[in-house]
Amino acid sequence: MKHFSSLVFLLAAGLAATTARAQAYRPFRFGLSYQLNAATPGDTTHLLRLASRQAQGPDSLFLFDKRTSRGRALPQQGNCGYYVQRNDNLFGTSLTQRPGAEYILTAANGRTFTLRPRAALNQAWAATTAGLTARVTARTLGTVLGQADSLATITLSDGAVITLSKRLGWVSGPALGHYLNARLPQATLTLTALPELGLGTSQLGAFAVYDFQPGDVFLRKNVNQFSLGPGVICQTQIWTRDSIISRTLSANGDTLRYQQRRRTLTRSCSGAAVLSAPVVQTLRITRTMGHLDQPTGFWGGAVSVGTGSLVHLPAWRTTDYNGRLVQRHADYMQCGTPAADSTSLRNASNLDAGYFVLTAAGLGQTQEEHSSFTLETTTLLGYRKGTETWGQLTTFAQLLPVRASRPASTTAAFPNPFDAEIQVTFTLARPQAVGLALHDALGRKVLETGLAPQLAGTRRLTLPTTGLPVGMYSLHLRLMQEGRVEVLRMLKTQ
Repeated sequence: MKHFSSLVFLLAAGLAATTARAQAYRPFRFGLSYQLNAATPGDTTHLLRLASRQAQGPDSLFLFDKRTSRGRALPQQGNCGYYVQRNDNLFGTSLTQRPGAEYILTAANGRTFTLRPRAALNQAWAATTAGLTARVTARTLGTVLGQADSLATITLSDGAVITLSKRLGWVSGPALGHYLNARLPQATLTLTALPELGLGTSQLGAFAVYDFQPGDVFLRKNVNQFSLGPGVICQTQIWTRDSIISRTLSANGDTLRYQQRRRTLTRSCSGAAVLSAPVVQTLRITRTMGHLDQPTGFWGGAVSVGTGSLVHLPAWRTTDYNGRLVQRHADYMQCGTPAADSTSLRNASNLDAGYFVLTAAGLGQTQEEHSSFTLETTTLLGYRKGTETWGQLTTFAQLLPVRASRPASTTAAFPNPFDAEIQVTFTLARPQAVGLALHDALGRKVLETGLAPQLAGTRRLTLPTTGLPVGMYSLHLRLMQEGRVEVLRMLKTQ
């Protein structure tokens, strides 16, 4: 019996070792989110994961999460197709694991890319049917995100180099989906974090976005603009100053709790200012808070037309916020009938119910906009994190003496919808510099006039718009002396 038990143990150990070898250097592990950074274009950060798995005979099939990217606007469908959700991710549609540690990446068009990280050194194989070959050029010991691991180096016949980790998978190399589908970006992707394992430095997700420390201070401004009747616009403004007092992580590591001191200054339509008493609040952040744990490019809408959900775009490093990565999440709806490998999405603001939010690592929300019958925006004006400061961290003592600004009751823009130009009329109580800017549905500034002095009274400005694509826009009228911006919704139809 003793010898029989030993035999069973040895067989089990051998089976486990065989299974481990079969899974060695698998490019992506199911259940993990891979944070991948691309140096170009734009210093971009993606979050990618395998969304499902199934067995196909001796093979294991894993499906990547779908990828949503900017598409081509279709004017006849009211900006339908501004974003397109495609089955192909940065590495194709699926990953097939075959016996012998062979991995097949497959695109929606059926083309494949083959990886054999356990092949004999310098033994070439056909990576694609287009003539690209690959070979393992080295197996070495190294570290991945601070963890000791074995590394396999695969060199492609075009000179590109892929590095895979035995335990964790992808370390660096080109976006392999580009070899199969030219619509996918050509970029070198480097692993920078595995959030579920706590490895690396997460720059996306709730814990990264709301990574606050005691002493952090934030100043935000909320503006709610709505109509009280024909030609009568009301605008309320609320400044909120938050100071982080304490930070606590729950015992299971799934929740961050902050104590913050909050104070607000509110100016109503009448211009009256009300300064609140300071209060201490609890801010609770979960690891999977809302939409922040979704892969980039993810769109969670149902297949039925008219169902909306957020598109989560990759994070981009900008010149704002001391170079911190900024990620955009925008509300879109499916429009039309899904094609074989893609679904067209329409900006939900076309249905008079738009929403988008920008987030940045360590700063929370940097901008948020709701648009329906009213237009409400919240903007991060400034912050202090340790010795790092950005923007205008104005105190309430500095804000209180400022005279309340009242929206010009005669402000109007026409025609709306517009074509070749926009005429803007407004009334000034006193002379001051005024400027116009037109932003597209993504919040990007597409047209602008320089600030120019204007006399008191009723004034008119013209903004040429020839050549702009069809879609929703927001027109910003900036009044320098009054320190405010009026925003009007505009539609381009031809």
